Amino acid sequence: MKKVTLLLVACAAFIASCNNGKKAEPAANTEVVATDSTVYEGLTPAADTYGIRYRLALTSDSTMSFNLAQSYMKSETEVEKSFNYSGQVISLTKTVNGAENKYYRLPTEPNDTINFLVLNDSTLRMVNDQFEEPVSAQGMNYDLKLVK
Repeated sequence: MKKVTLLLVACAAFIASCNNGKKAEPAANTEVVATDSTVYEGLTPAADTYGIRYRLALTSDSTMSFNLAQSYMKSETEVEKSFNYSGQVISLTKTVNGAENKYYRLPTEPNDTINFLVLNDSTLRMVNDQFEEPVSAQGMNYDLKLVK
């Protein structure tokens, strides 16, 4: 019995040492969303793919942080590649084309951001760096809708 216990302890120690002190990371398709988050989703047009699916979780607390999953879709259900971003939301009020609106700026890469116009409590619209709304063809939109 002592040999079995010793063998189990040795195996556990070996497995733990193989990790080299690195923390386990969630799988690429794991969705991590804080329980106090507001979640928006949408599929936007793309030049070379079926579209880009966005899932944006904004915290409801004072940190104003975000988690953005961006998936380039081969088809309605098949993902070609995905990217995940997180950080602090920059909330702005800007006057564009004579109208004062609220915007969210999400830093995704060094020197790169994604901007959203807050249309209402349930809709965010992707806008360009000058906070202008996209000109979209019939049936295409750049909106993310509230899901949670």
